[in-house]
Amino acid sequence: MGRRQGRVSELTTILPLKPGGAERLRAKLADPRAYGAAERVGTVHDMRYVIFDNDTKLLFCTAYDGDWDPYINDFATLVPEMLDFVFEEVEGWPGLRDNPKQTADFIAEHQVTADGWYCAYPDATVKDVRRGQRIAKAFDKLLDEAQG
Repeated sequence: MGRRQGRVSELTTILPLKPGGAERLRAKLADPRAYGAAERVGTVHDMRYVIFDNDTKLLFCTAYDGDWDPYINDFATLVPEMLDFVFEEVEGWPGLRDNPKQTADFIAEHQVTADGWYCAYPDATVKDVRRGQRIAKAFDKLLDEAQG
C-alpha cells in the first residue's frame, strides 16, 4: 500500500462521501476526538483530510511507521471507534469495529499510490522522534542548570 521511504510509509485515498457527509465531517474534524486515535496508536507521523469536488469526495493522506498490515491492525485493535467516528461519513464504510478485514479491503480499493512524496526523516519512527525530543529537553535543562 502506497510508497515507503526507510521506515515510513504513506497512504493516500480518495473516498466518496455520503450526501451531507461533508458538513458532518467538517464538524467532526474540528473535534479533538478525530485525532485522538493517532496519538493512541503512536505510529502516525501525520494525517490530512481534504474535502473536495463540491463536497462529494474526501482525500485522506497519512504517513506512518512500518507496514500497512500492522498499521491498520493497530487501529482495529486499539481505536476502531475513533476511525468509525470520522469515516462513517464515507459512502460504503463497512465499520472498522465490526468489519476489520472488509474495512482494510475497502481502504485498499480506494488507495492511490502517491506519484511523489517527500519524507524528511525516513529512518526515524514516531517513537524515535519523541525520544529525541525528550533527550533534547533534558539536555537543555542540564545546560541551564550548569550555567546556573
